[in-house]
Amino acid sequence: MNLFQALNFDLPLCTAFVGAGGKTTAMFSLARQAPGPVWVTTSAHLGTDQTHLADRHYVVSSPEDIAPAQWMQQKVVLLSGLATSDDRLSSPAPELLDSIHQIALREGASLLLEADGSRSIPLKAPGDHEPPIPVWVRQVVVLAGFSMVGKPLSEKTVYRSGRFGELTGLSEGEPITIKCVRDVLIHPLGGLKNIPAEAVKGVIFNQADTSMEQNLAGSVACDLLEGGYARAIIGGLQSAPDELMCYSRC
Repeated sequence: MNLFQALNFDLPLCTAFVGAGGKTTAMFSLARQAPGPVWVTTSAHLGTDQTHLADRHYVVSSPEDIAPAQWMQQKVVLLSGLATSDDRLSSPAPELLDSIHQIALREGASLLLEADGSRSIPLKAPGDHEPPIPVWVRQVVVLAGFSMVGKPLSEKTVYRSGRFGELTGLSEGEPITIKCVRDVLIHPLGGLKNIPAEAVKGVIFNQADTSMEQNLAGSVACDLLEGGYARAIIGGLQSAPDELMCYSRC
């Protein structure tokens, strides 16, 4: 099944993506798979090299830039703030994000937003100010990259490795186990941090490309569901996007 089928979220979508290990890939995959117009934005930042993933890119830096009649004419539009000097697209201001959300509701468009950063490192633990998830988000997808399981804990394998160690008891240089990743994902200061109380939560173990990796990830799926997630999805968003495995609450 593909990501839209696996998540099985109510439409129109109002979904934030946090964590590490494939947020942008997941977000734009879902945007293409979901029916109807989809507006993609961020409450953190995106790379300027990601604009090609949308059909059109609009900068929203003032109320005058809000133009839903234009946005509804494309399948996937990207709405961002201004580009920064380090090749990033900033987030629209909070009040503009709120307006975009209200207009998406009125127009019946799905709204997806990247609400975290990880510098393309497959695992992370959130910092004190992260993740910036708006209170009106109805669904949250937390991602973790399986490719770092078994690797030593360091800043090369985990973004904010010190915080990851605090949440798991793992010391720098010790191998990252699947149980350590599970512990971070279900920790209130880890994967569950700042998620609105009423939001439906899904988790994706990305980069689990082999049957052995999928079985290992599946061994903690029930723990993730018991820890608060409605769905646990395992597989490769790039290697096999239509062959994802999904575990869900009964």
